[in-house]
Amino acid sequence: MRKSTLAAGVGILALAGTLVTAPASAQRGHHDRGPDILVDGLVGPLSLDVGDHGSVYVTQSFAGTLSKVDRRGRVTDLHQLEVTPPDAGELTGVTYHRGATYHVENDYSGEVPTSHIVRTSKRGHRTVVSDDLWAYEIANNPDSSQTYGFRGLDDQCSAEVAGIEEVLGLPLDAYEGIVESHAYQLDVHRGSVYVADAAANAILRVSTRTGEVSTVAVLPSTTTTMTAEILATLGESLPEGVEFPDCVVGQEFTSESVPTDVQVARDGSLYVSTLGGIVGEVVPQSHVYRVTPWNGPVREVADGLHGATGLALTRSGDIVVAEMFGGEVTLVRQHRRHTHVDTLFTADSPADVAVDGRTLYATTGTMGESGAVETYRLRGH
Repeated sequence: MRKSTLAAGVGILALAGTLVTAPASAQRGHHDRGPDILVDGLVGPLSLDVGDHGSVYVTQSFAGTLSKVDRRGRVTDLHQLEVTPPDAGELTGVTYHRGATYHVENDYSGEVPTSHIVRTSKRGHRTVVSDDLWAYEIANNPDSSQTYGFRGLDDQCSAEVAGIEEVLGLPLDAYEGIVESHAYQLDVHRGSVYVADAAANAILRVSTRTGEVSTVAVLPSTTTTMTAEILATLGESLPEGVEFPDCVVGQEFTSESVPTDVQVARDGSLYVSTLGGIVGEVVPQSHVYRVTPWNGPVREVADGLHGATGLALTRSGDIVVAEMFGGEVTLVRQHRRHTHVDTLFTADSPADVAVDGRTLYATTGTMGESGAVETYRLRGH
């Protein structure tokens, strides 16, 4: 995931407000109950987690602010990211663990970006607990063996696509995993911080003792046959007069996985949501995967989701997913032979979810003028 995609809320992401199609492949039930607003007026609440005594920690990422919301909806700002210019940094990915918060700070102001995980204690003491995630990407590039983009274009079509690449500033034609990091969400478990790096297309592990970074798994890519409809929707983000060439209609396009969240289950396995690259921003091709961190296998749990940018696990083992581009918060139930997807409620650009007992918390209105944290009562969890 490029920083300009989720973090800045521009370009292709601007289409999210007009795309509310539910995944055609999912069999979904619907609940009549709606959520309650805990607090609104937030600026780009991309991530949240539940603390003690009904408090919620939320990143107002477009303002570079880490905030705490109490059970009455009162907001206290805990930290303000100090980067010049202000839009050259990002604060996201908050998680709460044993009285402390952990979040990601990305700094794009220098010649080479930097990215670190910061731990904040109850008393407000801040400690950088990771090595530089960008430096790790530069040295290792976990998805370097993966090939993305269009495959097998002839010379003329490839030349036409090159013009679109120049306009977008993104590769499109048969490229290998590039050197880029965008640590986006995280979770903490037994001395490790697990990181969903949306641009590295990998799940990383950080030792809380040494700060050392390692790769747990590279997430699978998704291949889509490009239709005229998909290209027309993607083309809405292009400058006036610029269009995708007709020669790519019917061609296969392999999207980067773009992992957007990671959560640790009771058995130590990881559940990961993916966006599915730029195509996944306009059609439902998000996935949820189960990753075994001690030996790296990846198993698909659910597919056909639309812009999954956050997930949480219930006590019973079900998965709640925020589908930012589908405009839904959904419940994924795993059964032996199939997976059932239930729509809990619809919302404007839901970005993240967290569960505390039977209470579900969700950030909504993330791409609008007034973001919110909403609560929803889960049944049977």
